[in-house]
Amino acid sequence: MNIISGFARNLILADLPGSEIRPTSGRARKAMFDSLGDINGKKVLDLCSGSGALALEAVSRGAQWAVMVEKDPEHAGCIRENCRRLNAVMPPTCTEEKLFIIQSDILDISVWARQMPSVPDLIFADPPYPVSAGLFRKLLTDRRFGIHCSGAKLIWEIPDTPGAAGEFIDPPNLTGMQFRRFGSTIFLLAGVIQAGDL
Repeated sequence: MNIISGFARNLILADLPGSEIRPTSGRARKAMFDSLGDINGKKVLDLCSGSGALALEAVSRGAQWAVMVEKDPEHAGCIRENCRRLNAVMPPTCTEEKLFIIQSDILDISVWARQMPSVPDLIFADPPYPVSAGLFRKLLTDRRFGIHCSGAKLIWEIPDTPGAAGEFIDPPNLTGMQFRRFGSTIFLLAGVIQAGDL
């Protein structure tokens, strides 16, 4: 696994421990980021960050900062190693801290929200497939998520099981929802709003 583009292009990242882990493929990451266009200066929140690959790719492409939320201690260790590798090739002009790791469950919104430098522009989420739909609903029905993330674009990786997309239809507190296929992976893209904003 490696960074695809930006100042850290081709940087090799540490792999997640465990053979059952399925990080977003390089092909899917490339197609998704290409579709987002210029992300220079964007602020990124990466939920269930895993190896941190999505957040680190964003920073390599010019994101202002990235907050990575991951509850698994081994995965958080992998993120720390990958942040160390990215920091080692960071351009000398980058004087502000760009990488923030928070070991927390994504549903503990008060824990990670108070550690974000500001409201994010982009939110990536790639939870373990068996719990993805449940976390999706719980997160979006928690009004704190809308309060802290309103106006951000949410990009949620959909499980690859047949019919899984149906569990993500008509979610609360999102607008402009669409499903997009990048590589062999389907993502949900939508804008986050606060309850009652429609």
